[in-house]
Amino acid sequence: MRSRTSSDDERARLITRLVGESLAKHDPPAVVESEDPQLGRQVDAQARVAAALRDGGPAVPDHLVTAIGERVERAYGPTGGRARPTRRPARRLAVAWRPAISVPALAAVCAAIVIAISLGGATGGPSIAAAARLAYAPATGPAPATTSARFIDASYAGVTFPSYARFQVAPTGVRSDHIGGRPTFTVFYRLRDGVTMSYSVFSGKPVALPRNARTFVYDGVKLHEFSAGRGLAVVTLVRYGRTCVLAAPSNRDILLGLAAAPIREQQAA
Repeated sequence: MRSRTSSDDERARLITRLVGESLAKHDPPAVVESEDPQLGRQVDAQARVAAALRDGGPAVPDHLVTAIGERVERAYGPTGGRARPTRRPARRLAVAWRPAISVPALAAVCAAIVIAISLGGATGGPSIAAAARLAYAPATGPAPATTSARFIDASYAGVTFPSYARFQVAPTGVRSDHIGGRPTFTVFYRLRDGVTMSYSVFSGKPVALPRNARTFVYDGVKLHEFSAGRGLAVVTLVRYGRTCVLAAPSNRDILLGLAAAPIREQQAA
């Protein structure tokens, strides 16, 4: 597809259309050839985020949805119902592009904002709950290779990520973040039902547990579990002095078993 962008409005329309088409067809973002080399990267980035949030995401506070909705209405007028009569100014106004915005799209935008705030705006130090929300974030790197029955080719801060091939759980990608100023590395795995699980490791000393965390001894391994809302199960433990966080919108017992498996194998070796 070849396109030329001559204004900000044309760029916004084109990006919106391409992202919408890729999501509707469940296809990867279209490759765009343009005089502007940033256009293709913008389409790809927006489509990946929207696709990652299409089937789930962190709970969006009502006040955030309301605030963004009010801003959209102030900028473009009412989005539904009968239009309110307005007094037009005497001077001629430039016609602004009015986007076709839907409630699901608005929720996806809000969810993306929540993820960004949670990861980049923390002021109270690193947070296990913020790391858990990475289960809804897109990978930024390819899946590591599986090097043995026990490990994959990914290590961080002295922790080697486990292989779950025997459970038919495969790695799908990686990403790096700073959570509350603390570097964090995440490997994503695909569970047997197709759900994505994030396995994040914090650098540095262990991170404080959330107040609502509960302690379990699973197959002789001490683990901590809590719910982060919207069905997101979270299991955390300390390996080699580093806090590890497993999170997925899945059954808690599945995460407990996956968290305990490498520790049990290490003890048996």
